[in-house]
Formats: sequence, structure tokens, C-alpha cells
Amino acid sequence: MPRWTGGETAAAQRLHHYLWETDAVARYFETRNGMLGGDYSTKFSPWLAHGCITPRQIWSELQRYEKQRVKNKSTYWVVFELTWRDFFRFFCMKYGNQIFFEGGAKDMDVPWRRDRNLIQRWKDGMTGMPLVDANMRELRATGFMSNRGRQNVASYLCLDLGMDWRYGADHFESFLMDHDVTANYGNWNSAAGLTGGRINKFNITKQSNDYDPEGKYIRCWVPELREVPLKYLFEPWKMPLELQERCGCVVGRDYPSPIPTKTLGRPDLPSKPFRGRQSGPGGRKPPRVQNTLERVWRNAGPGGRPLP
Repeated sequence: MPRWTGGETAAAQRLHHYLWETDAVARYFETRNGMLGGDYSTKFSPWLAHGCITPRQIWSELQRYEKQRVKNKSTYWVVFELTWRDFFRFFCMKYGNQIFFEGGAKDMDVPWRRDRNLIQRWKDGMTGMPLVDANMRELRATGFMSNRGRQNVASYLCLDLGMDWRYGADHFESFLMDHDVTANYGNWNSAAGLTGGRINKFNITKQSNDYDPEGKYIRCWVPELREVPLKYLFEPWKMPLELQERCGCVVGRDYPSPIPTKTLGRPDLPSKPFRGRQSGPGGRKPPRVQNTLERVWRNAGPGGRPLP
């Protein structure tokens, strides 16, 4: 991970490192969904959030990089992410304080749950879902979480547990070094399904297989699971008890049993909401997305009235 040192000088050093010293920007599209390491993503967000560097400075340097080194899908995508950041500012300008309310930007009537114990387990990284727990522990320890992680933990809290999304937004606001009001609350509105568009519920086990296939990230942040075979790492409760004993990880004793989400979930959703990009309700394809911002909105992960 890069050193999180504030100020304009440190921001300029990070920009120079990511572009000119390592050429990591030229691989951004392929690495951006990573979760472990320093250069899988730009890590510009803390300096952007605190005004140590501006989107225009980054854009200008990228223009120079494209002329002198390479212009490809990755360099384009970094610029696009900056545009996406601006999109949330316009989104929040449009909806104003409504983004902080229980029903979100569209003032939707959702009967959210407010189980303090389950919310605390989520905050502490003790849900029994390894990928969620690893990300939540990283956040608490470092003040940072990958974009992929933010999408997963937000989906889990809102759509698997059915908890009031504002507890998640408030927790992110409290711990993220790169907290930005519009990005955080805009992304949480999206994750909770309060924007009027499709609801994107993540399958946590599949996400683990897709984005942490060797289990390195989970083993890094959830030491209780370090000796668990990869076959069971993403769903350790499926291990035979004898193997749990040998691994020193008995589920329910050394690592939490998973929360029974089948009895929870966002209360107003059908029991089997459509998943992923390829199918809609009843197996139908979802409506074609009309523009690029709408397409990215579907994949957004995170960051008024006081919480009850």
C-alpha cells in the first residue's frame, strides 16, 4: 500500500509514481478490481477528497502520458472514473438533502431493518462471510477499502441483511480516509437500490472466487482462516468438523457462523432477485442501458434525518 501522507507534494508523488515510474496506469483496466497491494488501483482518492490534487491536474498529466507513453483502454478508464466522480456531484445537486433520507434520492418506501447486533457484526468484520469480513477489517485498520470491496459489503448489508443503508454510509463516513459526501451517499443510494434503476445484488461467494481466487486477500485480513483449505475458504461452515479442528478454525468458536440471510434480506425484494449483468426477472435480459453513465451506475460500489 502507498504511504498515506497528506498534502500536495505527496499527491504529486503518487501521481508521478503511478504514471511515470511504474506505468501502472497502462494496466489499470486489468487490475482495478484487485483488493491486495499498492498499485492495483490509482489510490488518488484520499488526496482528491482532501483537495490535495484536482481531477483536472490528473487529467492533464494523463494527457501528457498518453502522448509520450501509451494511450489505451486503461488510460481512458482512469479519466472516465474521474468523470464518474463528477457525476455524483450533479446527482447530489439534483436531489439535495433527499440523498440522506431513509428512502434515498427517489424517496422509496422500504421497510429497512435495524438490528443493532447484526449491524455491529458487519462493522466489526464478524459476519461469517470471509470476503465481507476481510474488507470490513481492512477498513477499520487502514481507513481504506477497494472499490470492489465497497460494492460487496454494501450489497451484503442492504440486500442480504436488509439493514438501513444509512448505518453503512455513516460507518464509511467515519472510517474512510477518502470520504467524499457525494460519492459516499450517492454510491450507498445505488447499492441500496434507491435510485429507481435495477438493483444489483452481489453473490458474495462468487465474488470471492472471481476476485480473490487464491484467497490471499482473505487470509491477509482474516487470520483465523489462514489454515483453511482453499476449497472451503469462501464458505468455511461447509468444512467437516474434523477438518475444522485440524485447521484450528471451528466455525462458531474460532470464527463466526454465517448470519442466516435467508430469513433477512431487503424486505420488499422478491426472494430471488435477478443477478449479474446477463439476466433479468424470469430469465429475461435487463433493458439495454442507454448511455455510459447508466452502465457504470449498475456497477457502482460505495463510501438528513439522524439514524434511529
